[in-house]
Amino acid sequence: MSDDDDSERDAGSTSTGTGTGTGTDTGTDPQHGVPEHPGMGPTRRLEALIDGVFAIVMTIIVIEIELPKHAAESLLAELGGNVPTLLGYALVFVTLGTVWFGNRTQSDFARYADHPFVWLNLLMLMLVAFVPYTANLLAHYPTERVAVVTYGVHLTAITVVHGSLWWYLTAHPWLLHAGLTKPYRSRSRFPAFTLAVGFAAATLLGLAWPIAGLIGYLLVPVPYVSGLYYRWLTSLAKSETDREEAAE
Repeated sequence: MSDDDDSERDAGSTSTGTGTGTGTDTGTDPQHGVPEHPGMGPTRRLEALIDGVFAIVMTIIVIEIELPKHAAESLLAELGGNVPTLLGYALVFVTLGTVWFGNRTQSDFARYADHPFVWLNLLMLMLVAFVPYTANLLAHYPTERVAVVTYGVHLTAITVVHGSLWWYLTAHPWLLHAGLTKPYRSRSRFPAFTLAVGFAAATLLGLAWPIAGLIGYLLVPVPYVSGLYYRWLTSLAKSETDREEAAE
């Protein structure tokens, strides 16, 4: 990104402010573009912490897979017995990747992080760090209702906090880079919780029928992994732009 782009972004942020039309950015010093509230600052260290925690957790879940313990002649059979565990590992890895990708997308829009936003992220990381336990529980008892529901409740909690991060950012536009209109910020809040809604629904299915819950956990990330969800968000932004151009 060029220095001119940075200057335009800084200028846009100052002129946008909180949408009050005063021309003042309540989150930064208008002359120097630096945070003026205690606990508020750039997002780079927060992003580094988030990436580090996700990387560690996504590594630990494979370490939890047990190696065969019997003679070499029965190795193939034992590896075959590990297939459900390996599938569970793939499911958890893709799910964590989906949450991380969503968080990365949110971070691209965030210019500053204030005290509540940082602690919301820390709450999400605390829940993410616990994933190896519930994933291991599911791997050992994949058809048990308690294990399936526990895993689903855990995923739902993570994704609720993940959605809340975007809700908080869009409710405090001075934390965002310039360019997101107020209507788009409002319209994008509910979609941020669609992942949580999906996992909550899969958890309820798992409560009634554990196998159905597992299938649900597998299907929920598909729109995100395939890119359909992000194309939908892009269409929301484009439709908003089209309306503005039509109004002009």
